[in-house]
Amino acid sequence: MKEISPMELLLRLAGRVAAVSGVIALIVWVTWVMLDVKNLQSGFTLP
Repeated sequence: MKEISPMELLLRLAGRVAAVSGVIALIVWVTWVMLDVKNLQSGFTLP
């Protein structure tokens, strides 16, 4: 196990957080689009 600098540790943590938040954002967006499509099909349109 090699020694890693605190900076590298921070960068890895930041990368992981960015990846997770990106996935969560994608899931939320897809869910929003699916709900929107359902609303559009029932004749109700969001402004």
